[in-house]
Amino acid sequence: MTDASAAAGRGTEGGRPPLGSPVTELLGISPAIVRLRAELATIARVGFRTVLVQGESGVGKEVVTEALRRSSLRAHCAYEVFDCPAVPEDHLESELFGTVRGAFPGAIDKRGTLERAQGGVVFFDEIAAMRRDHQAKILRVIEGKPFRRVGGIAPITVDVAVIAAAHEDLAMLAASGAFRHDLYYRLVRDGVLVIPPLRERREDVAVLTRHYVSTVCGRDVPFEAAALDHLREYDWPGNVRQLYTVLRVALRAEPQTLSAEVVAHVLRGFAAAGCSPRCDPASRPDVGVVAETGVAGRSTCAATGAHAPAGEPRSYRAEAGPPLDRVAEGEFDAAAQRRWPGFHAITARIQRRALLEAYEAAAGNKTAAGVLLGFHLSPGEEHVPGQPLTESRRNLALRKFRYWSSRLGIAASLSRRPSQAALADLCQPPPAAADGSTPAAALEEPR
Repeated sequence: MTDASAAAGRGTEGGRPPLGSPVTELLGISPAIVRLRAELATIARVGFRTVLVQGESGVGKEVVTEALRRSSLRAHCAYEVFDCPAVPEDHLESELFGTVRGAFPGAIDKRGTLERAQGGVVFFDEIAAMRRDHQAKILRVIEGKPFRRVGGIAPITVDVAVIAAAHEDLAMLAASGAFRHDLYYRLVRDGVLVIPPLRERREDVAVLTRHYVSTVCGRDVPFEAAALDHLREYDWPGNVRQLYTVLRVALRAEPQTLSAEVVAHVLRGFAAAGCSPRCDPASRPDVGVVAETGVAGRSTCAATGAHAPAGEPRSYRAEAGPPLDRVAEGEFDAAAQRRWPGFHAITARIQRRALLEAYEAAAGNKTAAGVLLGFHLSPGEEHVPGQPLTESRRNLALRKFRYWSSRLGIAASLSRRPSQAALADLCQPPPAAADGSTPAAALEEPR
């Protein structure tokens, strides 16, 4: 669940950005950045309801968004950030539209992102990650139509300006059917701000480098001319974010100066990790392998942290599988299906093992097993050591243990205490009924 955060802003004076305003914080001297600053100033001065910001990952979409907001007439109004990829799909509506008490277990009266942003700006980061049915609901709100909180009946209408960002080309996604055409046309109605990648504006590298170094170090740090040459010649697949990372690592290694030797060493580390388009694809490490800067001849597995000898990169993939494009289309072999039976099946397997181990630890006492698993507590409540359990809590623990044992298909197996040897068999998925449902699938969890 994402934390949509509000931020304070700065206004404008006489329709022009004051000295030190965010517009001047869009650093760069390249024609592309100069043009972008002019477009941003025009949109902010005229006013907007929907604007789309596009650019590769790391180019500074949030910087442009913040500059646009703080230069607009809504600079001092509410500001909410909605990180689309970070919000689970089943929580998106409650986070966006709010909830009413009793809408679902644990639901409280809560304003959503749109209500909190009333009169201000909502920033949808990576909006392409939003599901199509959710895109339709966003479109209604952008068009000024009312919505309802989850579980509510009262219509709510808000006045918000929307800034959406995406690292993909939304026009191409709309053409392919992956993004709604009507939402795309609505987002671009008041303007599109396209941020060029850093490799297309190499004259900005020195400006960004000087700004970052002076900001981080708080003093002037001498540069070697060859160091700036290395930075200008690099392709920057990670754009400004990667540039700042390289500078941070280089300054930690040698705080007194930005030397060509250290910069070249750090850039080689990124190239060894497959982070540069210049690298020959055949020579790049496997996916999941990241070169460890400062450790010669070794690489580190991103998943385990284990080291592999030079020339033998380790991958987080345990075994070779079908190409990713085939998997994305739903084509994978039986071995892959056995290896990845599905998220819900894996979760159920873990839950069965937890129930069985608690039952074993409680010597067959279902009430005690339920207490061990915390079934006697309400959601969000913590157990207080030394506090005696009431009869109602013991009953709740027993009812919940019985419910989950039946829901997961292991109730019959608990008529006797399972041995450790039987745990593996009991943790297999229960047999499906003739209609394809699992035992006790329609039961409701006790409260």
